[in-house]
Amino acid sequence: MTIRVVHVRDNGPLLESLYTDVLSPSFPPDELETAEWLRSGVADGTLLVAAAVDQGGSAVGAAIGQWSPGARTLLLVYLAVLPGSRSGGTGGLLLGEVTGTWQQRLRPRATFAEIEHPLANSASTAHGDPAARLRFYARHGARALDIPYFQPSLRPGSARVYGMLLTVLFLAPECAGAGAGTVAPDVVRAFLDESYQEAAPGDDPASLALRHALDRPEGVPLLPLTEPGALPISRPG
Repeated sequence: MTIRVVHVRDNGPLLESLYTDVLSPSFPPDELETAEWLRSGVADGTLLVAAAVDQGGSAVGAAIGQWSPGARTLLLVYLAVLPGSRSGGTGGLLLGEVTGTWQQRLRPRATFAEIEHPLANSASTAHGDPAARLRFYARHGARALDIPYFQPSLRPGSARVYGMLLTVLFLAPECAGAGAGTVAPDVVRAFLDESYQEAAPGDDPASLALRHALDRPEGVPLLPLTEPGALPISRPG
C-alpha cells in the first residue's frame, strides 16, 4: 500500500478524519486535546498538521506539532498511526516531516516530543506499545531530558498524566548547556512557561521535583532512550 504525507492547512474533512479516526482511538482521554483545539490551532497557525493518507485519500496516520513563537520551540504533540498500519514505515514518514520540513520552515531553537515512559504505562491494542514507541524514537536519534516530566491537565476536569518523558528531537547548537550532552535550562523553562501557561506547575511534590530538576546551571542532561530503567519517572507525590 502506497502512503503519502500531505500537510493540512485548513479545517475540512481530512482534519476531521484525523481527529476522529486516528487521534481519538489512539490516546487515552486525559492525553487527548479536543477537536476544537485542533481546529483553532490550524486556523491561527500555531499547529502544524501532517497527514499520512493511503491511495484512496483516507487518513492512516497523523503528526501534530505545536509552535511556541515566544520560546521559538516546537512540540510534537501527537504522532499516531492506525493499528493496521503500524510497523510499516508510516510513523517514520511522519517523523521525517517533523525533523525535516518543519525544521526548515520554523527554524526552532528546540523540538520536543512527549512520549509515555514504558515502565509506567502498559501496552494496549488501541494505544500501542510504549516500549516499541521508545525504540522507535531512539532509532531516530531522540534523547530524554533528565527531568520528572508530566503532562499538565489539558482542560478542566482532566487529570495530569504522570509517567511521561520529554524528549528532544532537535536542538540548535546555541541552546546546548555548558556541560557535555546537556540542554540550557532556560530553553526548557521558556518552553514550559509558554506551552503550559494556563496549567503551570504548582507547589505540589511533582511540580517541585520538576522545577528542582531544571535548577542545573551546567545544563539539563540528555539521556539515551536505550536504557528505560535509567529514565526519570514522574509521580503524583
